Amino acid sequence: MADLSRAELRESFDYNDSNHDGRIDFAEFVALLDALEAGMSEEECRIGFSSIDSDESGSIGFEEFVTWWIAD
Repeated sequence: MADLSRAELRESFDYNDSNHDGRIDFAEFVALLDALEAGMSEEECRIGFSSIDSDESGSIGFEEFVTWWIAD
């Protein structure tokens, strides 16, 4: 993924957190992947979401988002 500064990552996270609750839920994650034209099935999205949601809270926090975005 592209090299972005932490401020740019925060901006992207906040943009994709459409209900502004400080977390990205599954629906917001699917919308993000659609915007990235990832072409993933719902099952693939669920698997990806689960792997990013490392604390198993049912949503993606900013630090989880950063870890995902900068992963190889």
